[in-house]
Amino acid sequence: MAVRSPASVLALLTVYMVGYAIWLLLGAPAGDRTSVLANLLLVPPFLLATLVVWTVARLPQVTAAPAWRWLGYGFLAWALGGLIYSGYDLLGLPPFPSLADVGYLATLPCFAAGLTALRRERRGTLQTLSFLTDAALVTLILGALGWQTFFQSTLADTAQPVLALWISLAYPVLYLLLCAATVTLALWKPLGLRRRVIALLAAGLLCFLGTNVLYFGAVARGSYVPGTWLDLGWPLAAFLIAWAAYRCGEAATRPQPNWPQLPSEWWKGLLPHYAVVAAFLVYLALHLGAPLDRPQQVLLWLIVGLFALRQLLVLTDNQRLQLHLTHRAEHDPLTGVRNRSDLEVDLQRQIDEARTWNSVVAVLFIDLDRMKEINDTFGHVVGDHLLQALATRLSEALPADALLFRFGGDEFVAVLPRHDAAAAARVAQTLLAAASKAFQIGPEILHVSASLGIALAPGDAEQATAAIKQADGALYRAKQAGRDTWRFASEQLNSLHMPQAQLEVQLRGALERGEFAMYFQPLIDLRSGRVRSFEALMRWNSPVLGPVSPADFIPVAETREMMGGLGHWAMRESIRQMCAWQAALPGVSVAVNVSATQFAYENFVADTRATLAEYGGTPGLLTLEITESAVLADAMQARQKLLELRALGVRVALDDFGTGYSSLGQLRSLPVDVLKIDRVFIQDSNTDSAFIQAMISMGHSLGLEVVAEGIEDAATVAQLQALRCDLGQGFYFARPQPAGQAVAAMAQGSLLALPRC
Repeated sequence: MAVRSPASVLALLTVYMVGYAIWLLLGAPAGDRTSVLANLLLVPPFLLATLVVWTVARLPQVTAAPAWRWLGYGFLAWALGGLIYSGYDLLGLPPFPSLADVGYLATLPCFAAGLTALRRERRGTLQTLSFLTDAALVTLILGALGWQTFFQSTLADTAQPVLALWISLAYPVLYLLLCAATVTLALWKPLGLRRRVIALLAAGLLCFLGTNVLYFGAVARGSYVPGTWLDLGWPLAAFLIAWAAYRCGEAATRPQPNWPQLPSEWWKGLLPHYAVVAAFLVYLALHLGAPLDRPQQVLLWLIVGLFALRQLLVLTDNQRLQLHLTHRAEHDPLTGVRNRSDLEVDLQRQIDEARTWNSVVAVLFIDLDRMKEINDTFGHVVGDHLLQALATRLSEALPADALLFRFGGDEFVAVLPRHDAAAAARVAQTLLAAASKAFQIGPEILHVSASLGIALAPGDAEQATAAIKQADGALYRAKQAGRDTWRFASEQLNSLHMPQAQLEVQLRGALERGEFAMYFQPLIDLRSGRVRSFEALMRWNSPVLGPVSPADFIPVAETREMMGGLGHWAMRESIRQMCAWQAALPGVSVAVNVSATQFAYENFVADTRATLAEYGGTPGLLTLEITESAVLADAMQARQKLLELRALGVRVALDDFGTGYSSLGQLRSLPVDVLKIDRVFIQDSNTDSAFIQAMISMGHSLGLEVVAEGIEDAATVAQLQALRCDLGQGFYFARPQPAGQAVAAMAQGSLLALPRC
């Protein structure tokens, strides 16, 4: 029949314990069967304790169910051992060694497994090693004391066969195992068990261990008699453990009062010291005036070694804890960056060093725009995650020698040693760009921006406090200017650096806003004067800055890694326009500039092939203009890509020839079709015509068409015609024009010289 509650079984066990104690008090009746009766009376408490702990283990609220089940297995094994022992005694057979020892011995590992199964808090590696050292130290000392006082004499005075000897040795070994588990219970308090439950459980285990030790001592002295007070220790141990299980089940089924916090368990840290002192005292008492034998010396040195190891682990853990506390004191707990506690000290040190080395320190004060709106809309949890993500981005965007501090709320301060105004401006723009990228916070996608103020010290301020104040003031002016921007504390520096910074701000997103357009400039056959092709040129008309020269925005796009996207768009737009012209003007070709960043892209050739296929373009009508420096940066890789383009049918022009200092041998190895002489040689009046003649002759000797850029007057045309240059390009013929005007200009010239598609 299933037991619904452990209370009734525990009550029955309590009644039995009272009756058993009275029986021992009155004195066990003498007779031939006294030992059999005494042994049999020890079995019911263990069976009842088994029912208690197993019933508690079945309760759904109990978190330590595996531990109680293992303890129940131990009770059952001991009870079976007691029954078998009584059977041997009843039949007059020697009970040792026998099957009863299997039950008794199985009890010990079951108890140890139950204690090990208790859930404990996770600890660091050093704490775990320190705990294991403590447990090993205490267990070793207790085992040594037990061996010296009880087990050694018992084994030495008993002549036993081999099996009996091994069984006799198994008992102290398994006692050590249970002792280690009990020490674990004391040193590493399990989770989910209240103090009273742990106290009862520890008391029951100690009672069980103590009774067994006393039993071995009595057997060794030949003074053990069944039915004496010593026998009360075993059922008392079962009762205490069963009571602990009952209290655990009771705590799981009803709320517990909020007991006051008990004093800290300071004794745990001193336990190894007590154990070592106790070991030496006992050894001194047992061997006073007599030398220690070899095993005893080894044991003592082992104890001392473990104690020294334990102290080393404690010192290491204390050092780690000190570092952790120092880190917590210096760093913001939310974002992980440094807090403002040491900002002024570190900044002042940087300023003093900068003054010594005649350099400057840049102080960047960063504030997230619209943070209050985000907290009000999405909640402070999302806001906290946003600050964490922002701190990570800012840390990654800053130079390696920079320091980032959380000043408070959504404000951060970055300290950049050895950064002048130009370098600080570049870092400021990088930080704003990082903050403006979308943040994925859980299911929410947040678009935010930041404002930033910059102060330079010494210069704007001589002291750290004043530098931070100056940067804060510059931040305020940046917010007044419309946010998502930055300002120097010095107006002179603002006027010097803000135009380029504003250009970069406007350049980001300009392509998506449709601010770019492709213009086309004709290439003229210098022998016939007819239009041969068009070069596609990118133009930017910003609604804020107005028309911006490519000489201004292309270097910014290159340094800020935006040229790849712009070049890809220019390629697609040029091919699209070339194919759109074919219906009215068959055979018109287009030359497209390719940046070094775009050409270095791994899938550049594949993208070109896909774009031609998408618009139905003829590869032979497309010329890709690649700069000499871009090709020579990695000549082997460039040659491979050029060969793939030639296999595709696309023509390649080597642009800006003469500025990269390539040799004739290098030029001969490159599969190109056109050589474009840079405008600096055409427009420079000091350039010797023989030098231009040499470049034209070099191109012709390699079977290349030669194009002269930057032609602006008739005299230059006449000179190039005399030098037998093939094509010319420049303002003298036409300026870059939109597609419609370029086609109209082409229609005015002869189309007979153009190849047909």
